[in-house]
Amino acid sequence: MTKTKKKVGITGGIGAGKTLVSSILSKIGYPIFNSDLQAKLIVEQDPDVKIQIINLFGSSAYTSSITYNRKYISEIVFQEPEKLIQLNNIIHPKVREKFNKFVQSSSSDLVFNEAAILYETGAYTNFDSIILVTAPKETRIQRCMLRDELSREGVISKMNHQWSDDEKKEYNPFIIINDGIEPLLIQIEKIINDLSHTKRMLVNREDIEFMVKSFYSKVLDDEILSPFFHKIDFQNHLPKMIDFWCFVLIGTTGYTTNVIEKHLHMPLKPEHFDRWLQIFNLNLDANFEGKNVEIAKQRAFTIAWTTKSKMHLI
Repeated sequence: MTKTKKKVGITGGIGAGKTLVSSILSKIGYPIFNSDLQAKLIVEQDPDVKIQIINLFGSSAYTSSITYNRKYISEIVFQEPEKLIQLNNIIHPKVREKFNKFVQSSSSDLVFNEAAILYETGAYTNFDSIILVTAPKETRIQRCMLRDELSREGVISKMNHQWSDDEKKEYNPFIIINDGIEPLLIQIEKIINDLSHTKRMLVNREDIEFMVKSFYSKVLDDEILSPFFHKIDFQNHLPKMIDFWCFVLIGTTGYTTNVIEKHLHMPLKPEHFDRWLQIFNLNLDANFEGKNVEIAKQRAFTIAWTTKSKMHLI
């Protein structure tokens, strides 16, 4: 049976070092697709794309038959953000099509895609996992000033047009710290090991026990949710949650507690439910596959919505 290939995005703010991480992965032997490089080739070589860009920005979008007027386009989209959205809608489907062909032609179980703005464009949803490369802000500024011959103000301006690392971390990506101190190869090898493990099918108690325990381990590390859970007696709580999800997913009996009523006394707000669902779904996607994954997501959504309704938060 053919193994499913995992599509892994590599992203990070300007100067973070995502290209360095990609180069290490390439030297190890993994296929790397560079979305930003492909986008540059597409705008200069794809005749259909060129026509659409000229229709959007006028004849000055190209200084010759093949030369894309990047400076001219950049000045327009900086002043008119809606034009940037339209430009992305022209280019990104073509890039995604090329990446999908790249994946199909690859013999590797892990295929990596380096791209600067996976979260900003919503493209992160097309990947099985995301690696976020980070570095201290001042380190990034100095790297970009040296590499791109930009002023400090110019680098900061570019940074301000990207999401912050904190915003990206909300989506629970794998993290690589590229600060010149933490060894990169050790971090990369650990992530590859995590990515290479086989997903469970979520069809027996052992799978469900792993789901519950891995979910709560993430909850206890989360700044938003951890205050609500650190006081819980997990020695008693986890078996009950495992019983509940066994009842939901594989029909075993033994769970009798009302899972919703247990939460009504907690000082929860809508954002707590949103974060709970986000972590729950991300944990499922990272570790499981099969029809019970969608059933678990649907039931979790129903529980969150019903509880919010009973607490008059909708």
